[in-house]
Formats: sequence, structure tokens, C-alpha cells
Amino acid sequence: MIRKLQTRFIIIAISVITIVTCSIFGIITFENYNMMNRQLDGLLNLISENDGRIPEYKPRDDELADFITKETQFSTRYFIIRTNDDGEILETNMQYIAAVNQEDAQTILQEVLADSKQTGYYGNYKYRITQDEEEKLIIFLDCSMQLNNFQSTTKKSILIIAIGLLIVFLCISILSKRVLAPMIKNIEKQKQFVTNAGHELKTPLAAIMANTDILEMTSKENNELIRSIKKQAQRLDTLIKSLLNLANVEERKMEMNYTEFSITDLIQEEIKEFGVLAQEKQIIYERKPEIKMKANRDSIKELITILLDNAIKYTPKEGKIEIKVEKQGKSVKMQFINNCENSKNIHVTKIFDRFYREDRSRSKTKEGYGIGLSIAKSIVDIHKGKITAEITKEDMICFTVII
Repeated sequence: MIRKLQTRFIIIAISVITIVTCSIFGIITFENYNMMNRQLDGLLNLISENDGRIPEYKPRDDELADFITKETQFSTRYFIIRTNDDGEILETNMQYIAAVNQEDAQTILQEVLADSKQTGYYGNYKYRITQDEEEKLIIFLDCSMQLNNFQSTTKKSILIIAIGLLIVFLCISILSKRVLAPMIKNIEKQKQFVTNAGHELKTPLAAIMANTDILEMTSKENNELIRSIKKQAQRLDTLIKSLLNLANVEERKMEMNYTEFSITDLIQEEIKEFGVLAQEKQIIYERKPEIKMKANRDSIKELITILLDNAIKYTPKEGKIEIKVEKQGKSVKMQFINNCENSKNIHVTKIFDRFYREDRSRSKTKEGYGIGLSIAKSIVDIHKGKITAEITKEDMICFTVII
């Protein structure tokens, strides 16, 4: 339980930090990309407005003022092509670019015109097509430096974030025990209290039960009150044993020995033991060829006892209890299906909670304290299995165990 609590804390903490970090990274990356595009679009507009060239530097008051400098017209690499409406090249100006020749420029132009877009990217070039009355001006702006810087920054940021998250994960893993120490201490105290209180209560309870037995045998008067005291003492004894069992089930994890045994034989043995209690109910168990499983036999026996007892207890008279067992890969699947009254009142998501009773109005007529299914779930968890409950279309409740 403590290990699960620590794991859950680490997963939640890392998930929250990862989501927040990735969200911030995504917003910053998106804004950087938009800023780069705004700058490139500003340069394309500047060249387009000045008939295919960058004018001499003049102080500006618009958006371009932050990145247009005296060196911009000398450091910006671009080339322009003028065509008529039919796509025939009228002029090609390559004086501001060295990486592209006339032949390359014509090939690039044909592909860009075929794309039918007014602006976009072609490799490391961002282009824009402006239409005059008689001709088109196509500007190709080299943005390889901006793209490389953006990609490099993004990759480095991802690497830094990954390293940062790894460091955070290690720190949380190391410090989680210290953070959860007060809670773990309280859980241990609660377990110890239940164990100590249970053992302390057993002694006076045993004396009460022994005294009531003596009174019952020696008293000549009406023994109704004595029988009532004895019955309540027995109920209290059952409750104490269940609480002690629930408190100790986690500790058994370190002591359990796993052996291979026949689960089909074990179920058959448990059905025979419940024969008297199930006289007015029909138990259907189609025994298949022997199925073996490797687990702690005593714990699995207790699990079957709890589920069978629960089925018998809540199945109405003349009701049906069906037990199925089959091999599922390397695991064993067991199902306990029984009729149940007022299935609408059963919350299958809470049925394994401690002290849960599905119907408070009927709980007084049923023996039990809502602890058994909690113990069953703990046994399944220790075996790293899965237990679920569902209401079927036939208004039956089905408990499925996979171990």
C-alpha cells in the first residue's frame, strides 16, 4: 500500500510538471515561430514596396524598427524574378544571392507557380508573389539562418527539458519518502492500533463468551437474553478477526510462498465446505480439465472463500450461483456470478471499499461488515492481479478475478 502511494505520488507530480513544462515550451516555440514569420514577412513587404530591393537604412516607427539596421540591406540574401501574366520571365535579378544560378531560379519559379500560392516556403526560401497590372514580381528570401536558429533552439530546448524532467523525476523519487513520511507514519500507526486493539479485545471477549456458555448451561430460566449476548459476542469476535486479517494482509506479501496447485480442485473443496449454507441455493460449477496456477494457496483459498460466502449470503432463496474458471494465457480467470436483489442500489465502483454495504436498509438483515471484499482485493493486489465487479444484463452480479 505504501509503495503504491509513493508510486502514485511520483506519477502525479511528474505528470503535472511535464504538462506545465511542455505547455510553456509549446507556447514559447509557437511564439518564436510566429515572430520569425513576422520578420520575414516584413522583409518581403519591404522589398516588394521598393520595387525588388532593400532601400538604404532610415529610422522607422513600425514593426520593422526592431530588426531593420544599417546592415540589413547588405546581409539579407534574396533574388527576384519578374514575369508577365503568361508566366514568361521578363527579368531575373540574382545580384543579392550566390547559392542560386539562373537555371535553378527558373526551376524554382516553375514549381512555385504550379503550387498556386501567393506566399509560402520553398526549401530554405520564403517567397511572395505580388501582381501588378501587367506583370508579377516574385521575391525569394533566403531564411536558412533563421530556420537553422529556430530548429537549433527547439532541439536544444527539448534536450534541456528532457534532462530537467529526468532530474526532477530523480529528485521527486528520492524526496517522495520524506514528503510522504508523515502520512506513512500515520498509516503504520493506524495498522498498529488496529492490531493492538484487536488483540486487547480478544481476551475480555473470550471471557465474555466463556461466561455466557457457563450461564447458558447452568441457568434454569429463559436463556433468550444469554443467547442474545452470546450471538453479539460472536459477531464482535468475527469483526475483530476480519479487522486483524485486513490489517495483516499487506504484511503477508513478504512472507507468502508461491506454489503450483490445482485451482479446480481447490474450488471444488470450498464448494463442499459451503454445502450446508447453500442448501436452498443452486451452485453451478462445471469442472473442466485440471487447471493449475502458481500462487500462495492459503491466500487463494481465502479469496475463494470470501467470494463464495458473499455469493451465498446475497443470493435469494432458489437463486443461482455460477462459478467459472479458465486459463487465460499465463493467467487464471475465475468468475463468481449470482442473482442479486436490488442490483440498482449496488455501486460496483465502491464495492471493494472497506465497510461498504450495498443497501443500508437491508444491511441489518445480513451478517457481515463490508470487510470481506476489501480483503479479497488486497489478496488479488498482492498477487499483482485484477478483480472487478459488474452487473450483467440478466440482473446478476459477476465478480471476475484474473491472477
